[in-house]
Amino acid sequence: MNLTVKFTGHVADVIDELVGRGVAATKSEALRLGVLKLEEQYLRGGEAEFDRRATIDAVRQDRLIKEGKLKLHTQAEFDARLKKLKEK
Repeated sequence: MNLTVKFTGHVADVIDELVGRGVAATKSEALRLGVLKLEEQYLRGGEAEFDRRATIDAVRQDRLIKEGKLKLHTQAEFDARLKKLKEK
């Protein structure tokens, strides 16, 4: 199957980062790896496995928030922090 896609913003940045770090040799390979990861999460283990993992992670994050080790940010706070990082 041939497919032409154009990504912008965060998704494009993630793909570039994966290639830059050597996780994938090319952008096409990064996409191929992403599809295989989706297969693993949704088709092999089924949604039940994905839900189980998500629940475990949510419980862990709730514990970290209560312990003061993880802080939630509003969208405006996140955008401001991201802007500062991009300015560096």
